Amino acid sequence: MKKKILLAVTCLLLIAFITLGVGAYKYFNAYGPETEITIPPGVNAGQIAQILKDNEIIKSTLWFKICLKFSGAAPMLRSGVFTLNKNMPASKVIWRLINDSGTKDFKVKILEGWRIEEIAEALENAEIIKDKYAFIKAAKEADAEGYLFPSTYMFPKDMQPQEVIAVMLAEYDKNIKPLIKQYKGKLTEKELLTIASIVEREAILDSERPKIAAVYLNRVKIGKKLEADPTVQYALGYNAKEGRHWKKGLTLKDLRVDSPYNTYRYNGLPPGPISSPSVNSVKAVINPEPNFDALYFVADNETGGHIFSKNYHQHLQSIRAVRNKK
Repeated sequence: MKKKILLAVTCLLLIAFITLGVGAYKYFNAYGPETEITIPPGVNAGQIAQILKDNEIIKSTLWFKICLKFSGAAPMLRSGVFTLNKNMPASKVIWRLINDSGTKDFKVKILEGWRIEEIAEALENAEIIKDKYAFIKAAKEADAEGYLFPSTYMFPKDMQPQEVIAVMLAEYDKNIKPLIKQYKGKLTEKELLTIASIVEREAILDSERPKIAAVYLNRVKIGKKLEADPTVQYALGYNAKEGRHWKKGLTLKDLRVDSPYNTYRYNGLPPGPISSPSVNSVKAVINPEPNFDALYFVADNETGGHIFSKNYHQHLQSIRAVRNKK
């Protein structure tokens, strides 16, 4: 019974303090500009009052502590990052420090065609994770390459890698899984996603994705090596000289790198996806360009697209034509 009375009194006091706060607001006409403050874990009420005073959120530490004492709200104050207005009434500040989450969401854009390492770097740069290497390790242990759906996310600061991975996998289930369920072909989900990830790295023009997908599907069908440059780039990993994960200007030495992902050296599909494909790349593999029997393509820098060829002789002619344009 005593606890119920105490709770009721506390609520009434809070209401009274908020009412006083509203009156103070009207008296001073408006709150000041917004400012972001951080309340560290483990600090006491006096320290919180001083942080608020130093940031001009409150005018009097004494009044703030009096409000805390009579409301009994001190144990309920949260730590974290808060956006508050300067010159707020103490009662309003207390209410916000109790009811706000104490977290701030950070925006990060995960691009189509990124590999796990690039995703990890973006997350670390956005302060969503503390250690990109821990994220890379967790993602690889989860066999998540290709399944981390590319999109714009809002995450709080310092999330655990597994939490971020879970959110991105859920987005994959939401956006990609329904497409794969419509697929009637013989490829497994992983095989389909693997080809889509290669298409993602190859395609420049969105309209060419179904054609590029058709080329690789044609090669798989007749048992011809894929000979896809992005798979070699993936196998080579980070290139320190270029400061990028996808090496430009592959050499003959690069094409001989001994990796199961090197589709110039090994037949069939690589062990898994090499990047996170877009919805359009997945759609392209599910619905490739119909009756398209090309087996080769070369980038045409003048058009921004590719020239497709049915046989190697035509392909060589296309390569010569592209070089003559330079």
